[in-house]
Amino acid sequence: RVSALSSVGSVLLSGPSGSGKLMAVRAVCSCLNLHIFKVDCVSLCGDTSAATEEKVQMAFTQAQQYHPCVLLLKDIEVLGRDRDGLREDARVIATLRQLLLDRDPALSSHPVLVIGTTCKPQNVPTDLQTAFLHEVKIEAPSEEQRRLMLSMLTAGLSLGKEVSLSKLARRTAGFVLGDFCALLSHSSRAACTRIQALSFPGGLSEEVERDFCTAGFPVLEEDFSVALDQLHDTHSQAVGAPKIPSVSWQDVGGLQEVKKEILDTIQLPLEHPELLSLGLCRSGLLLYGPPGTGKTLLAKAVATTCTMTFLSVKGPELINMYVGQSEENVRNVFARARAAAPCIIFFDELDSLAPSRGRSGDSGGVMDRVVSQLLAELDGLHSTRDVFVIGATNRPDLLDPALLRPGRFDKLVYVGINEDRESQLQVLSAITRKFKLDPSVNLTTILEKCPAQLTGADIYALCSDAMMCAVKRKVEWIEEGLDTESSALILAMEDFLQAAARLQPSVSEQELLRYRLIQQKFAAC
Repeated sequence: RVSALSSVGSVLLSGPSGSGKLMAVRAVCSCLNLHIFKVDCVSLCGDTSAATEEKVQMAFTQAQQYHPCVLLLKDIEVLGRDRDGLREDARVIATLRQLLLDRDPALSSHPVLVIGTTCKPQNVPTDLQTAFLHEVKIEAPSEEQRRLMLSMLTAGLSLGKEVSLSKLARRTAGFVLGDFCALLSHSSRAACTRIQALSFPGGLSEEVERDFCTAGFPVLEEDFSVALDQLHDTHSQAVGAPKIPSVSWQDVGGLQEVKKEILDTIQLPLEHPELLSLGLCRSGLLLYGPPGTGKTLLAKAVATTCTMTFLSVKGPELINMYVGQSEENVRNVFARARAAAPCIIFFDELDSLAPSRGRSGDSGGVMDRVVSQLLAELDGLHSTRDVFVIGATNRPDLLDPALLRPGRFDKLVYVGINEDRESQLQVLSAITRKFKLDPSVNLTTILEKCPAQLTGADIYALCSDAMMCAVKRKVEWIEEGLDTESSALILAMEDFLQAAARLQPSVSEQELLRYRLIQQKFAAC
């Protein structure tokens, strides 16, 4: 052990926030019987470069007094930058490099090992990053690792018989150690609230509540579901948090051929990876067609069916006014998807994110750089078979041609409008299956009163208008004393007929003709 410490060592430890960097360092120090001297780098930042330099040197001097020990520099990315965080501070970086590289191991038989931790390795100045002899990265845990973490954390908890840690591990793709601690805290609170509401509706005194918590209570699967929903809502950010949606194929009416093509592209490689061991499976799928035909709904249904997390990104959300930030946003989306694999990244309005290069007209060339970054990330997906990309656009003719070459968005699927009554009836049945309909309602008769060519959004608008007619009628009846608020809302045939009389198709004949020409163009490619 002494010989292992006889040379000067330094490690840069990176990983997502809450991934357990500090816990890993503590475990190593406990195993090697070393002291740990923790310093938060935020406390080392002074008003001037000289003040910061003095504090850094003092931290290394103090650590030397406790040798053999590990000097832990938390959030090291804040050092080496000015107070605005925009420019590098050459003086502080030079001092840190000298302290890390020029220490003489002969001065002490037990030198100080330096470990710097960071959640944002890309923000660590290059000169400072190269001063560390080793770099260790903590990746997001796999499904089996998540199951082992849950097993360890719940060892002292009373769990319901129906709780399956394997299913929970599958639903928590992208979670790290800190997220699991928060999940257990939220689920325990949900269980406490549930039991209090059932057994003590009048509330508890402080003493009884303390005894109640001491006695313990079982945590059920429904408590974990409540906690997961709370965490997903909390973690939702500008580009969304990966989560498994709750859209089934029953919610998608018609589009049978489209469903089959999508599932062949995505579900087959997941269920039979041994058949595609050569890595020749497709990972990019482009849905194109008129607006309102169900492209987003299809992507969510695929994610639900394949039990995959779903990361929805709208093109304009990634564009940022600062140079380089838009490209970094694209990189972050793919990094988050890899951490939550198996995952589907869904790019809505793809034409706004990846227009043809050289035609965007922006002075800084931002869109051209974003397209180049997107192409690079798509090329990198071949090494990650569990991440699929689905794009949706109304204007595939505006996309950069390089996106559509084999290996990227090489599978193009046209999602058209429902022109025959049978497919329209399937869509209408899917939308109204959760409604309470009067026995006199005949869906076929309703469709005969509607225009011939309808998108899924048009049929949804029909149902929405019919619902509004029923609500107005119910309000009138309540005011006249003919009905009560507690009774169920029932949609009658006249509600649908009124809505059908006002319905106008959202896609005109001219637009349909243009989309058919686009379909022929891409089918010939």
